[in-house]
Amino acid sequence: MNITQTLESLSIQTQDDILFCELRNIIIKNFSKTIANKGKIISFYEESEIPQRKCFLKFIKKIYEKETNEELNLFFAQYKTIKINYVQKNAVSNMFFVDVDFVKDEIVLLLNNTHKIFANYIMQCFKDNENKFNEKQNILHVKIKNESDFDAFNTLFSKKEHLNFIIHFNLDSTKFDTFKRNFKVQKSSKFVNRFSALADLLEDNFETLGCEKDSDFEQIRQSYLSLVKIYHPDRHASKPQKIQNEYREKFEKIQTAYESLKPLFKTQENFVSA
Repeated sequence: MNITQTLESLSIQTQDDILFCELRNIIIKNFSKTIANKGKIISFYEESEIPQRKCFLKFIKKIYEKETNEELNLFFAQYKTIKINYVQKNAVSNMFFVDVDFVKDEIVLLLNNTHKIFANYIMQCFKDNENKFNEKQNILHVKIKNESDFDAFNTLFSKKEHLNFIIHFNLDSTKFDTFKRNFKVQKSSKFVNRFSALADLLEDNFETLGCEKDSDFEQIRQSYLSLVKIYHPDRHASKPQKIQNEYREKFEKIQTAYESLKPLFKTQENFVSA
């Protein structure tokens, strides 16, 4: 770690990518005025953040003195702009940050400014899974097929080097554990048999909304919203009374079907949570 100071700024350079990511995450979490890219982060002075800036600088001082056995004077540094740079050991390697989220039965990777080749690399790793890649937003959705996929993702997340890239996956491990547990529950025979039987009893409601019995709640909701727009009585006020009555009857049937299915999915959520 190399530290230089001017009257306006405190500059920190490190070749330790793990340390850089740790410092980067601390700054993003605790300081409001920041600018970040793949290998640099800048935190500007904010008067209300003096306490956390002092704690951050104590952390920096401790690391520096442990590494160098030299005393570091950070007097007035809490009022300065803090700049942290990652100096790559290997010039052919680029470092990127990938944010990870978990939605329904999908792992969502926000690839940020990584190259498209890295997205293709991930899709090749999970070529047997259903993948959706939004090139415009650089977001990749990977649908979990079975429990063995979790081992593959654990391996992916634990490795730092992929192709010629150094990748840091930002994910909440507790959220990941919950996601895995919920997936296992929903694929269990007890869960499937229980809710398949309930869905059979409500089959007419699925048909009314134009959905299959294995449709998820979001599909049900989107279909409901589309049908409500079509059959809402206000849209047909100028039509003959007979047609108005037909649309109103259909509208009410759609409403009833949706309200009947909502408790089914609420019961599913409660079962998984339990």
